[in-house]
Amino acid sequence: MGQKALSRLRFNFGFLLEATLGESRVTELDYPTIRVSEDVTLTPLQGQIEATRTSEGIYIAGVLHSAIELECVRCLTPFLHPITFEIGDLFYYPPHTAPPGEFVIAETGFVDLAPLVRELSLLEIPMHALCKEDCLGLCQECGQNLNEGDCSCEEDNSDPRFAILGKLLD
Repeated sequence: MGQKALSRLRFNFGFLLEATLGESRVTELDYPTIRVSEDVTLTPLQGQIEATRTSEGIYIAGVLHSAIELECVRCLTPFLHPITFEIGDLFYYPPHTAPPGEFVIAETGFVDLAPLVRELSLLEIPMHALCKEDCLGLCQECGQNLNEGDCSCEEDNSDPRFAILGKLLD
């Protein structure tokens, strides 16, 4: 098995663990493209976070802006969907004091924001992702993307259940 790649969202806030309560540090994030996990890539990821020393660890807060690639539910075309989310979580230190399921600071003083950014990014994905509000979708007969042009299918609005009645008119 290969070694797990180090996260680019891993920050050393160990110095804050030795600081007085309330001391903070602001960090700018500006990544053209960043793979947060196997299933989430953000293009770009920008924003600002502030790490503040608390009695339980380090509280990290900020606002991040990005875009995530989605597939339109109507035309199946990939598109970038802009997202903005707020971070506001406590990272516990020492790790054994953390309630189950909470974020912790490693003994080395490093904080990995990747799991939190992944979670918040996925929460911003709409249930019905559209490339544009007026997306025409695909032709039900031939599969042509109707946003790119009309298809050559003839429109048949007749209901096959009433075909027998149509024969009576002939």
